[in-house]
Amino acid sequence: MNSIKSAVWGWFKQKAIPEESLAHALSLACDGSENQPSQLQWRTLTELLLTWGAALLIGAGLVFFIAANWQNMGRFERFALLESSLVIVVAIYILLRYRAWKNGDRLGFGYTSANAALLAVSIIIGSLLALVGQTYQTGADPWQLFALWALFALPIAWLAGSELLWLLQALLLNLTVVLYYQTFPSLFGSLFLFELALGPLFILNLLLHLGSLLLSGKLGCLAGNRSLNKRFDAPILQQLTIAISVLCITLLAVEAIFDEQSRYWLVVYFGLFATGYWLYNFALKQIFVLAIGGFSLVAVFNSLLTRLMFETSEPVGLFLVLGLTIIGSTTWLTIWLRSRHQIFQDEGAHND
Repeated sequence: MNSIKSAVWGWFKQKAIPEESLAHALSLACDGSENQPSQLQWRTLTELLLTWGAALLIGAGLVFFIAANWQNMGRFERFALLESSLVIVVAIYILLRYRAWKNGDRLGFGYTSANAALLAVSIIIGSLLALVGQTYQTGADPWQLFALWALFALPIAWLAGSELLWLLQALLLNLTVVLYYQTFPSLFGSLFLFELALGPLFILNLLLHLGSLLLSGKLGCLAGNRSLNKRFDAPILQQLTIAISVLCITLLAVEAIFDEQSRYWLVVYFGLFATGYWLYNFALKQIFVLAIGGFSLVAVFNSLLTRLMFETSEPVGLFLVLGLTIIGSTTWLTIWLRSRHQIFQDEGAHND
């Protein structure tokens, strides 16, 4: 529906639609019967939501069932329950995938019923790893559990090509980094030359974001490979990872303003900001990344003003300047983002 509205607005800009007919044309674009989902589409969506919800609840239910009945179940019963559940879910996946293959779904990527079974498989594998560590007291650190879980879940996410499984993969990797830092804070700090875990989280999520963009074909390097692009097409993952990455580098840049020993993060920040401005404003044209990057720059700039304010002999007067700067910068950024969003829409309507 947004593309139709953009096309109507583009026609209005080209004076193909008179001003007095613009409101009626936009209402037709919004309320046209062709834009309303059919009964079959609603049924398909409901079935997929129920299927994926059931897979998630089954996997979580097995974990909580074993935890709640730990004293009443022996070692054999715990492993038998999880392993038999794993075999059953794998058999269900094979059956559902075979039916989809017969119906013409050759790739099988996305939010399909078969991939919902793979979500349950990923959760059961994680619970099996936790059960092994808890039963035999292997002495492994918590980060190793999530690292192994991510390793075993990687081929499953690759097979499914579903965004939810890629999100699970990113979550496991982030938990691995955080737990590793909590286990070895001194070693982690000496390797990456900082004391907080923000640096590795910034690097990890930036690599995940760029890797997803590259493999999905949005950067153009691997565009054209339909099977590969659809397998790694995960727009929500791309937005979440870049948001976490920008948050981490923003906090590191703000810390660098008040700590002279971390000034190199300011160099990394402004280098990343300049590269991101070119990439997302001219190449990819993503208003979401421009928005979070712009407000990040506002936060860093006003943090610099805050430090200068406390170093001057008249900090009271600079409070007014700081307040006006915050209001002015956010207002200007909002106006600029609206103009860029309109330009992106017009260019999209013109290309359509």
